[in-house]
Amino acid sequence: MPSFELPPRLHGWRPPAYASAAGCLADALPILAPVRRMSVSSWAGGERKLRDNGAIIAWDNKVTPYMVEPMDMSASRRFRGTVFAGPARTGKTDALIINRIGQAICCEPCDMRVIHMDRNAAREFALKKVGALINYTPSIKRRLGRGRFDNNILDKRFQGGMTLDIGWPVVSKVSASDLPLMLLTDYDRAPEDIEGEGNLFDLALKRTETFGSRGMAIAESSPGRLIEDNDFLPPEGAPHMAPPATGILALYNRGTRGRYYWTCPDCSEVFEPDYELLHFPDEGSPKERGLAAVMACPHCGAIFAPRHKVELNRAGRWLHESKAGDLVSVHDEALRETDLVTYWLKGAAAAFQPWASLVSRYETAWQEFQQTGDETSLKTTVNVDQGKPYSSRMVEDDDDLSVKQLKDKAEQYLLKVAPPETRFLTIAVDVQKGRFVCQVDAWGPGLERWLIDRFDIHAPPAGAPSADARAIDPAKYKEDWDALLPLLEKYYPVAGSGYQIKPAALIVDSGGADGVTKNAYAFYRKSRKLGLRRRVFLAKGLNGWERDRAKEVTPEKVEGKRVKRTDLKIVRVGTWRLKSEVTASLAREDPGADAYHLTRNLPGEVFEEFCAERRTPKGWVLRKGRKRNEALDLGVYGLALVLVLKGEEINWKRPPIWARSMETNSFAALRPKQETSREAGSTDLAGESVPESLPVQAQAPETKTEKSETATTIKPKRLPAKKARRRPRRRGGMLAGL
Repeated sequence: MPSFELPPRLHGWRPPAYASAAGCLADALPILAPVRRMSVSSWAGGERKLRDNGAIIAWDNKVTPYMVEPMDMSASRRFRGTVFAGPARTGKTDALIINRIGQAICCEPCDMRVIHMDRNAAREFALKKVGALINYTPSIKRRLGRGRFDNNILDKRFQGGMTLDIGWPVVSKVSASDLPLMLLTDYDRAPEDIEGEGNLFDLALKRTETFGSRGMAIAESSPGRLIEDNDFLPPEGAPHMAPPATGILALYNRGTRGRYYWTCPDCSEVFEPDYELLHFPDEGSPKERGLAAVMACPHCGAIFAPRHKVELNRAGRWLHESKAGDLVSVHDEALRETDLVTYWLKGAAAAFQPWASLVSRYETAWQEFQQTGDETSLKTTVNVDQGKPYSSRMVEDDDDLSVKQLKDKAEQYLLKVAPPETRFLTIAVDVQKGRFVCQVDAWGPGLERWLIDRFDIHAPPAGAPSADARAIDPAKYKEDWDALLPLLEKYYPVAGSGYQIKPAALIVDSGGADGVTKNAYAFYRKSRKLGLRRRVFLAKGLNGWERDRAKEVTPEKVEGKRVKRTDLKIVRVGTWRLKSEVTASLAREDPGADAYHLTRNLPGEVFEEFCAERRTPKGWVLRKGRKRNEALDLGVYGLALVLVLKGEEINWKRPPIWARSMETNSFAALRPKQETSREAGSTDLAGESVPESLPVQAQAPETKTEKSETATTIKPKRLPAKKARRRPRRRGGMLAGL
């Protein structure tokens, strides 16, 4: 049996000493120490150390004076959350996240969690930001646990069992745990919805609820989401409200809405430093223009050079909204009642962002956008450098309009009355759930047009199934489409004349919910049998820049191995191209050919619908926050109808009979003498009786042969015999063949 021998004892070796009671007590005493009543800015100014250009220096609150109040309020027991929106290079992450962590470790130990935008960013934040805080700040390094697992990359443990962990936006990090301090950095780069549970801030705020006034959720970020309403103006009583956008500015709007103000040394008035107040030459390269940038006081015009920014920042102050909409300090009793204290800083005040850099980056990005149409760089500099939410610069293109622009351009003319220049009317109809949306345009020479009527049809026509007990349903009931037929016989008075005119043609969208297309086809066939050939058209919108503007086609259907043409005709509409043309017509400043006129008497939603979409290099897209775009679609369908009728080819010195002046127009009639011009604009859908001496729509018999479909549907005016012999007879009505 082999013998076992102990290894020889090394010279000078001693067994490890047992832990002493005095040592254990010394390690435990800091846990029993009372909370240090010290603000975050005071702690940072006294104990925080950081690395700067290779040297270890102390934190100086004077470098970023605008961060002092937000830092201190992040430890306030008056609010449950702190939100800071601002550009990059303001020091917001160091002040609100890193300094708050350090103050909590040294002054009021508690568990805390940092959430970054994704896993890689969280790891980098832990190594560079949190690691530097621990390594360079002695008071924190002394409190770091000495255990084997106390200093992992994403998890840190400090004296007394206090923990700090760094995570990313997943449900497991914002649920099933209670933490008094939740810190969210780069908030707008995180997902808007965390795995279907809601936004990150609200989920984080819920984790702190157990701790009452000691709980705090902090979020900081530069804006990164698009403005949802380009026509936004702050409402009365809310001068600091940010434009509607998701993310950090949505949180800002919930709170006290603080903004940073400078005081002008010349006039003593306060103003908010902003990129819009920077002045620089119009000529030169972006860098040369940036180097010449100065700021002007909006009150007295005093000029401030870049060297004055430090002094103005140190004398600046935060002003928040009061209950009455006034501007007050955060400690004022009249402060807006809310659980969140919120701040928004603009890029012109950022300590580490020179004005020269602000200007040169924006001007460079603007040149790139004008040359290529790419908005990426422009969006980046507005968000990150200026600290503002981005609004697509496509709105500034001639092809796009804002609601305010449209309303400012609107004219003062009556609805339901055609202007004196009118030569013909068209009706465009959009099919929506529970209604037909109708828009009537009056057209003049050069295809100048006026929107003269806009209305919805909600009630089914008499004779439709259960007409008295339901709303109109174009998808389910083909009988409901009969409600459109009286529109072709509705007369509109012509201003400045004794005539009235009815629409020459109607176009209706054939797409929509299941059943709409089938019923639209049935309506088209019925209109032909009623003698309305070339007065009723079906539209089919198609996206894409390569599409024809408007083309009438006969669809084909396959029956077995045979391809057969149907009896239908569909107007294929290149919606992207025509939307550009419609918005260009609306933007035209002067009256004349192709101008599109709107009246101030239109409902406000019509102006919003015309501006509901914006043009991008990839096509027309619905703006965020907008759902209804019927006015724009109907404007497109109306233009497509006129193109199909060959309106662009009209010789206005010798126009067709349906586009002549009222005296000889085939759709015009004398107005009843007892009817005033204003009353005439309110005729019902049934229309008015027409004198026999004027042209009327021939009424088709209830039974009609196939041959009768091509018969003349419009009786021309009686002309002298000599002229009548020279005019060849057209088949299919006055609009046939157009």
